[in-house]
Amino acid sequence: MSIIALAAAAATACTALLGPPIDPARPYKQTGEFELVKDYTFGRSRKDATIDTRAKLDQEFFYRYIYENGKLDGLKTYWSYHRDYPDGDPRSLHVFDDCTLTLKGRIPPGGGLKPRGLESGMLRGKLPVTDGMYIEMRAKLPTGVGAWPAFWLNPGVQYPDGKFSELPWPPEIDIFEFFNWQGRPETRVMTGYVQTHKNPERYGPPKDLWTKFKKNEYIPGFDFSADFHVFSLDWVKDQPIWLLDGEPIKQTYYVWSKPVPAHILVTNQLGMILKGVDVSSMKADESQWNYAIDYIRVWRRKQ
Repeated sequence: MSIIALAAAAATACTALLGPPIDPARPYKQTGEFELVKDYTFGRSRKDATIDTRAKLDQEFFYRYIYENGKLDGLKTYWSYHRDYPDGDPRSLHVFDDCTLTLKGRIPPGGGLKPRGLESGMLRGKLPVTDGMYIEMRAKLPTGVGAWPAFWLNPGVQYPDGKFSELPWPPEIDIFEFFNWQGRPETRVMTGYVQTHKNPERYGPPKDLWTKFKKNEYIPGFDFSADFHVFSLDWVKDQPIWLLDGEPIKQTYYVWSKPVPAHILVTNQLGMILKGVDVSSMKADESQWNYAIDYIRVWRRKQ
C-alpha cells in the first residue's frame, strides 16, 4: 500500500474512532476570539497531529511530579507509581497509536494490587498556566474499581534551566477526578473543585456561584470510559468555569493569590489509599486501565 493510501486509511480510522477533527482555532463549542497558546494533538499517523513521537512528547511534558526536584513518582493516596520507559520499550506507559496517546497501567514483575504494586503513565506539562487561559482535553478514561483518573492544575513551574519556582501547594484546581471505588465499577461520577486541603481559612475559601454538581459530584448518565469526551476549564480570573463537552456545568469564585503560575497534570492513578474507601473488588485487568487522549489544548481569550 502506498504512503498516500496508508495516510488516507489512518485518517479514516481516526475519524471512525474520534469523529471529525475538532478545530483548534477555539475551544470546543465556544464563541468569541481566542489565541491558541498550545496545541498538543496526539497520534502517530494523524494529519493534524502536533505530537506524534516520544521525542516531541519529551519536549513538552515531564513524567513525574514537580516535587523532589521533579522526581516524585507517586502520591501516598494511590497504589501506582509512575515510570517513563524509553520509546519502543514493551513496558512503555506512554504509547502512541495512529490516533491517540494512551497512558497505560500495568502490573510489573513482582507487583500486584497493592501499594506500589502497579505502574502507570502521567503527564506534567512544561507550559506555565495562568488565569485568563482556557484549558481543554479530549479523552476516554480508564474503568473498573480502583481507577482514579484525574486532570488538574497544580501550582509551580520547572524552568528550562532545571530550576524550580516556589511550590506553594495547596491550592490546586481539579478539572476532574473520577473515584471508582465501592459500588462504582464504571467511570460515571465526576468531581471537580478547588482543593484547599480542608483549610479554606489559610488558602482561600472557594464558593460556588452556581453548579450542576450535587455534594461535589456530577453524574450526567453515561460511562466516560465508553467514548471520548471534552473536559475544560475556562479560567476566568477569580471565577473559573468547568465545562463538559462544551457546556458549562459549574462556576466558582476563587482568588488564585499565589505568586506563581500553575502547570497541567494528567494522572492515571490506580488503587486508592483513602480513609473508609474499599477497593477490594479491584481486578488485575490491565485492559481496563487505558487513559486515551485525543488532544490537550490551551488558549487565551483575546481582549
